[in-house]
Order: sequence, then structure tokens, then C-alpha cells
Amino acid sequence: MLHQSNTESSCGRLKADLGLIDKGFTDYLRQRHTADFTVAHYCRFLRRVARYLAQRGRCAATLRRRDVPQVMRGCLPGWKTTSRRTRRSGLLQWLRFTGRFREPAPRPHWQGWLAAYEHFQRVDRALVDCTRAASLRVLNHYLSWQFRNRPLRWNAVRADDLRRYAASRCRTLSPKSVNDTLSILREFLRFMHLRGQCSPALVLAVPTVADFGRQRFPEVLNEAQRRKFLASFDRRSSQGRRDYTMALCLIDLGLRSVEVSRLCADDIDWKQQTLAVPAAKASPGRQLPLPAHVASALRSYLGHRPYTDAKQFFVGQNLLRGRPLSRGAIAAAMDRAYRRCGFVGWYGTHRLRHAFATRLYAHGATTKEIADLLGHRLVATTDHYTQTKDLRVLAQPWPFPINRPS
Repeated sequence: MLHQSNTESSCGRLKADLGLIDKGFTDYLRQRHTADFTVAHYCRFLRRVARYLAQRGRCAATLRRRDVPQVMRGCLPGWKTTSRRTRRSGLLQWLRFTGRFREPAPRPHWQGWLAAYEHFQRVDRALVDCTRAASLRVLNHYLSWQFRNRPLRWNAVRADDLRRYAASRCRTLSPKSVNDTLSILREFLRFMHLRGQCSPALVLAVPTVADFGRQRFPEVLNEAQRRKFLASFDRRSSQGRRDYTMALCLIDLGLRSVEVSRLCADDIDWKQQTLAVPAAKASPGRQLPLPAHVASALRSYLGHRPYTDAKQFFVGQNLLRGRPLSRGAIAAAMDRAYRRCGFVGWYGTHRLRHAFATRLYAHGATTKEIADLLGHRLVATTDHYTQTKDLRVLAQPWPFPINRPS
């Protein structure tokens, strides 16, 4: 009787798992624009996993990340690593679907203060998600280094502790990155001081790392390099046409990568030839004139853009067809173009924004005009973008004849 009850229970669990795989998991994969072949491949393996677990009195819906190696060994004994890889990918997608991809971590003592600081950054300072996330990563690292599992006692923190932390960061980061890290820490300590948690002396004790004689700004493209960079995109292919259009938005409009990723078709006014740039970082958004060649590239891409329900303008072409592009995908497209051009050591998209500002400055635009186009609130920020190596651009004609002695 007991054996019959266990068998019925196992059959019930298996039936529930198979129903969830065939309906919910399949819909989840298709919403993520997964190819039909891959959907069928993942579901076929998940059914095998469900039967394997049902024989052992377990349910696939309760599977956790730490169970994956054991399940892979049990379901695929003797299989090669290369053959297991795609099955493992399907299993990880299942964990994401069930919400069990990440193991719940114990809540640190300082989580409440970080939540309050994140709220301050979002509401009072209007900082975007990526900036807040970077700050929280730095602060989590420092607080775990400083307090470990102990309660937060700021009166026990000394200036020597902050100097030792800066020295430890210098072993793995560049001086500029260390100073960026310490700047985030300094702002957090100032926030804690305003809430009566630490003394102002602790804020002043955060050191600054010497960074003398280093190139602080990325090398920008000159006119010849700009032409070579734009010519490296194969505009005969759909992906090349998309990447070329994104490159124009970066180098000829000065957009940030996050602004390119958030751009929507409704932001373009074809009649007035203007572009409404979505809000990013501390910028509330701005209106830009749309040059004819950029408008032509946008139209060309729009005519070949994959059908999708996504409102974002730039979407994936192949494996992620129809899905909005992330900042990382945009940066990767530009990195591929750098490699095609032979620009060794170049990466990222921000140097294209610097090139846009430098090019305008060399053609006579004022720093205030460039700041408005870049979306900077402070003109001082724009000064870091306007690089001019050729001093002849800065030279002004002398208004009076020079009388040389005879």
C-alpha cells in the first residue's frame, strides 16, 4: 500500500513537471526569442531530467543550482563535456525560469544602509541604474573587507584602515580606477556622516592615489581614422547595417551607449529632422538635430529591422533576434570594428563620444555648445572631452603686423 502511494506521488510530480515544461517553460523561451530548434532541444532534455528526478522522489521545479553537476552526471553518464554543454545550458535556463538560478545569500548587516544610500542616489541625485549598481558593488566590497561578519561600528574605523584598503586595491586596479573607487567611498561616508553615523574626519581621511604623468583621456579618432572606422562595417548585411547606424549615433551624434540602447522609433521626428534623446545618467534628455546622413542610415536600418514587439530601435539580428540590444552588445559591436581597423588596445564606446566633442571643438564650436549636445549639466565636464593635439587649431591670427628690426 505504501509502495503504491509513493508511486502515485512520483507520477503526480512527474506529470506536474512535464506540464510546466511543455507549457510555461516553452512560452518563457519563446518570449526570449529562442530558436524553435533550441526550444525543442532544451525541453527534450528537461523531460529526461524530470523522469530522472521523479524516480528519486524529487521534483524538477525544486531543482537548485548546486544540484546541476549531480543531475548532469546522473542523466548523462559517460557523455563528453562538449555534448553536455548545450544540455547544461538548458538546465540553467530552467533554473532562471523557476527563479532558482541564484542561491539566496545571507543578508549582510549593512544591507539596510546600502538600500538607504541607493534610494538617496535614485531620488535625490537622479543617478541611473548602472551608476547606482557600480556604487553598490564598490561599497559591498569595502564593507565586507572592513567589517566582514561584524556589526557596523564606524567609531572603530581608523584612517589607517582606509589607507590599507586603498593599498589593497592598487594591487589589482589602475590608479584611475582606484581613485574612482575611493571617490565612491568618500561620497558614501559623507552620506553616513550626514546621518550621524561617522565623524567628518573619516570623510577627509579617504586618501587619493597619485597618478602623475599618465594619459587620462582615451585616444580619439582623427578624420582619417573616423573614415576607416565607418568603412569597416559591411552595410550589405543586416547586422553590419545595424552596427554602422549605431556607430553613427555614437561618433556623429555623441550619444552614450545607454542612450543608443534606449532609443525608440518614436524618438525620431522625420519631418523636423530631430532626435529626442532619452534621459540618461543625470541628464533629463535633450533634442538633437539629425544630420542627413544619419537620418538616411536610420531609415535604411528601419526598413530591414527584424519584426519585434520591442519598442527599442536597435534589436538583435541572429541568436537574439528581435530582443533589445544591451550596452554590452553595442560595445562589443564597436570592439569588433576596432579590431577590423587594427586599432590595437581600443575598446568601448566612450572614445567615440570624445571624438565627437574634439571634432566639434576643432571646427570652432564653443564648450557650452558642445556641452548642450553631449547632455552635460556642467561645462567643466565637457573640458575633459575636448582634446586638441594640434596647437595650430588653437592659434589665433595676429591682428597687427610684426615690425622686425632692420
